[in-house]
Amino acid sequence: MQSQTTLRTFSIFAFLLVAVMAWQSHALKQLAPSEPAVVVSIDIERVFSSLEERAFELAKVQAIVNDMENKLKASRSHIESYEQEFELYQPGSEKWDELIQEQQLAALEYESQVEYSRRRAVREEAKSMRKVYASIRASAKELSKQHGWDYVFVNDSLVALPDNNNVDMGAEISSRRLIYANETFDVTDVLVEHMNAEFDEMAVR
Repeated sequence: MQSQTTLRTFSIFAFLLVAVMAWQSHALKQLAPSEPAVVVSIDIERVFSSLEERAFELAKVQAIVNDMENKLKASRSHIESYEQEFELYQPGSEKWDELIQEQQLAALEYESQVEYSRRRAVREEAKSMRKVYASIRASAKELSKQHGWDYVFVNDSLVALPDNNNVDMGAEISSRRLIYANETFDVTDVLVEHMNAEFDEMAVR
């Protein structure tokens, strides 16, 4: 009787063990990719420099910078114009002192205007790059679905290490993600052509 109970317990244990192993095998099959991942790379600097959208955004930023520079030029001319007015009044007179105060105030406002212009130029350039980068990511995703790419890497192996030895070379090297990328799998031109065609289509609309 005891041997039958032992045999039944062993059978149940063996059945459970086989079931667990079968489940694990099935789970691994579901997790494992059926085919190798398709990996491609892009030269991000060449993408940025070749995009019509980037050129368009840069032109917008430059227009803002030119407008600020014209305003700064007008402010400088206004400050310099006080020199001519000084000649009309006696140094130390009430009007002369009043002009001095006005010129000093205008100079302070000019300095604030210069700092604002510098900060805004940096901000507008950052906003421009962020917008174009978002377009690059969206287009890379769209092309990946069309061509069956699984990963699109930025090929940072194209960027040479600094020639200057007065840098943290360890940090420079450890920041790199790719040591080598086969040019056959470089899709920079495909991405650029796709994005420029889409940009031209939007411009026509």
